[in-house]
Amino acid sequence: MNLLIVVTVVVLGIVGDCHGDELKRCFYEKSCPLAEEIVQNITWKHVAANPALPAKFLRMHFHDCFVRGCDGSVLVDSTPDNQAEKAAIPNLSLAGFDVIDEIKTQLENACPGKVSCADIVALAARDSVSFQFKKSLWEVYTGRRDGNISHASEALANIPSPFSNFTTLQQDFANKNLSLHDLVVLSGAHTIGVGHCNLFSNRLYNFTGKGDSDPSLNSTYAAFLRTKCKSLSDTTTTVEMDPGSSLTFDSHYYTNLKLKDGLFQSDAALLTNHDASDLVDKLLVNEEFFAKFGESMKRMGAVGVLTVVVLGIVGDCHGDELKRCFYEKSCPLAEEIGCDGSVLVDSTPDNQAEKAAIPNLSLAGFDVIDEIKTQLENACPGKVSCADIVALAARDSVSFQFKKSLWEVYTGRRDGNISRALEALANIPSPFSNFTTLQQDFANKNLSLHDLVVLSGAHTIGVGHCNLFSNRLYNFTGKGDSDPSLNSTYAAFLRTKCKSLSDTTTTVEMDPGSSLSFDSHYYSNLKLNDGLFQSDAALLTNCDASDLVDKLLVNEEFFAKFGESMKRMGAVGVLTGDSGNIRKICTVVN
Repeated sequence: MNLLIVVTVVVLGIVGDCHGDELKRCFYEKSCPLAEEIVQNITWKHVAANPALPAKFLRMHFHDCFVRGCDGSVLVDSTPDNQAEKAAIPNLSLAGFDVIDEIKTQLENACPGKVSCADIVALAARDSVSFQFKKSLWEVYTGRRDGNISHASEALANIPSPFSNFTTLQQDFANKNLSLHDLVVLSGAHTIGVGHCNLFSNRLYNFTGKGDSDPSLNSTYAAFLRTKCKSLSDTTTTVEMDPGSSLTFDSHYYTNLKLKDGLFQSDAALLTNHDASDLVDKLLVNEEFFAKFGESMKRMGAVGVLTVVVLGIVGDCHGDELKRCFYEKSCPLAEEIGCDGSVLVDSTPDNQAEKAAIPNLSLAGFDVIDEIKTQLENACPGKVSCADIVALAARDSVSFQFKKSLWEVYTGRRDGNISRALEALANIPSPFSNFTTLQQDFANKNLSLHDLVVLSGAHTIGVGHCNLFSNRLYNFTGKGDSDPSLNSTYAAFLRTKCKSLSDTTTTVEMDPGSSLSFDSHYYSNLKLNDGLFQSDAALLTNCDASDLVDKLLVNEEFFAKFGESMKRMGAVGVLTGDSGNIRKICTVVN
């Protein structure tokens, strides 16, 4: 069979040796043995002539990884039809693209089509900083593939802001599976480079909108900054982020923080959290900072990377990816008995798990998953993951109506070890979202507009709680009005079910009269403006989405497309191979 390779997000996709297809030390060992030497030589040549480049390359790598993962999409130029990441406000001051182009040209001459732009960015960031020490400060695992999508809107939505408070920063990092530790350590990159006045001058002239300054900023440092930045409107002047040491990579940034000399609000924010502040104290020593910085850079460098076959889907039973017959030998009855299963994990005194997040409080069926897991453990101990059980149970429960499987489920997922309520709240699309937000939520998971419209069809079965749509009935714009896009007859019916905005317990069928039948009736409702949630109605506000709604009115078309989109969604961020584990009990991390 032909291989169908689906390139998706790799979570923890790093291996420590030269075997396998994930990020690794010696990915180009055979295909382009001089690759890393070429990158280092050209990078060091340019840094010797321009010592400001290390800060530029670090920032380029950071901004690349925080948008769709470390896929080189930050390098893509805009076209008449698309504003690429480069055009986003946070990226307008990026530089060093000419050096990346020079490296790429030489690599293409030496090894055509072998070395990705994403790997070049990661290596150039490391090598530029390391020039000062004449040795590599951290290892860069390679094997990234280049992404094909680059949107300015995604850069603006994903790159942490210099105006952010600690809570927002921590959430931005958690969204990329990076920790509080990584946040504090990677902020140390501000030990080199400069910042534009308009990114901090509000702290000098108008912090709370009353013409005041930020009381958390050292007054002497603030006075100095006012000599550089004369007004709030100055968008061109730059100031060293680490005064007197902005070309030297060291731990002096943390010394500044302790003196309340952090340039940005996001710098000062690190002192507002006890754990972060304690870590700042530990990073005052160069050696400690260098070691921790290297570790965090390796973790950041693995965010959302695309690789050749890791997390790929293949059409036969060979390899280690998701596939049809993963349990063919290890547990042949697995599917007959029955994207990391983190939604199953129970909270502990030290951690609020995903189950505890507001969007998940109405989830049910955990007892069935537990029953399946128990029987599988009896039949094949330690073989079948909870993540695969969830994927199979979703398919099989819908398929019961038809007495045949509606779509294939490729298996081989591993179970994750992390489950946080905060991440569920940040990542699960909201029923109150407009189309732009929904499309971004799906794009963040490498799912398309097509997938958004098709997977919304799951609302053909099930119920919705009144508090998730009653604003459309009673207070849509805050003036006691209803949503004009909602069919008035349907709205009147809903008011008989949901008596007030405060009703959090009553439920209503999402597909009236057909909520137990999996069919295309959801789309018929949409055409009548009878979508229950704002997120349903939003599909009609986009021309392409609305056209797709028309095509999905026929059961056969909907069933076929739904199965395809479920397979794509089922491959998002999966752990395979040695990543993750197989939980013995789905509700408890091993």
